Amino acid sequence: MKKALFITSAVILILVVASCASLEKPLLLKSVTVDATLTDWGEYLYTDGASDSKWENNEIYQAGILFDATNLYIAGIFTKDGYNNFMVMVDLSGVAGASDTNKHPWERSYKFEEGDVDFVLETWGDDYTAWIFTTSEASEVKGTFAKATKDGKNVVEFAIPLSKLGVTDASKLSVKAVFVITGGTDDQGKQWAGDFYPDQGFETEDGGYTAPIVIKKVVTIPTQE
Repeated sequence: MKKALFITSAVILILVVASCASLEKPLLLKSVTVDATLTDWGEYLYTDGASDSKWENNEIYQAGILFDATNLYIAGIFTKDGYNNFMVMVDLSGVAGASDTNKHPWERSYKFEEGDVDFVLETWGDDYTAWIFTTSEASEVKGTFAKATKDGKNVVEFAIPLSKLGVTDASKLSVKAVFVITGGTDDQGKQWAGDFYPDQGFETEDGGYTAPIVIKKVVTIPTQE
């Protein structure tokens, strides 16, 4: 009887230790293939309202962000016209970035209500440009990019090594992001934006906002309970 109790106690102890270890280790998400099909994104591809943009023919339909031990991945399905772009603004835990995007070479004016701007991707369907933000500058950086057109919509997928972004330990990483169909700024001090994911709750009727736009709602990964 004593031997059986000892074995049972040992098994319980092992299970408790394993459970605590799993709780302490942050979630590493999944890897995807950068091919603009997005079939492997699963729950990390979020759906936006199909008619909530302030501008006709400028709409975010789906957007996603995730990471694995090596790369940060971004995806989007959208329409746009003119000089507007699909933009993703990212805040990486443990990385010191800029307070806002005012050093953006294309004169974008956004900031997070909480956190800083570490990375920005802009894609217009045919190509992309990406920047790493610090307190002093925005530096262009290259990643892996794939694009396609499906049902009249732009489909894009992007990956960049975490090491390029200053992330040294993906097991400790958390990411906040917002997706925007962005226009430019004007000489009246407005930043123009047609559609957000997540919706911000302060959208204007014409998509014009006093600059900088303060982003209040974000996608967070791993998901915070």
